Amino acid sequence: MNNVIPLQNSPERVSLLPIAPGVDFATALSLRRMATSTGATPAYLLAPEVSALLFYMPDQRHHMLFATLWNTGMRIGEARMLTPESFDLDGVRPFVRILSEKVRARRGRPPKDEVRLVP
Repeated sequence: MNNVIPLQNSPERVSLLPIAPGVDFATALSLRRMATSTGATPAYLLAPEVSALLFYMPDQRHHMLFATLWNTGMRIGEARMLTPESFDLDGVRPFVRILSEKVRARRGRPPKDEVRLVP
């Protein structure tokens, strides 16, 4: 994609994006300013920022991958292990079965074959 659209952090600009209902952009922006006041860049994105990234993602496969990572908190290695059978969408509350890829057998770590359920 050659056309780069600059994204400005302003309530007017981002309010045009399809952000999940209930997200207060003014509060999110003040939290971002507070987090960056120390000079270090935070290691996370706020919900409106993720919404903006997903909005501009042209490929549906990438969109689905990043939305899954964001909504489940899984890592890319865990996402690589997903199969259609990993998703249970028929229940009252859908969930994903996440299988650990490679986990060292250290104290406090889950065994390699442990399955984690994420709603």
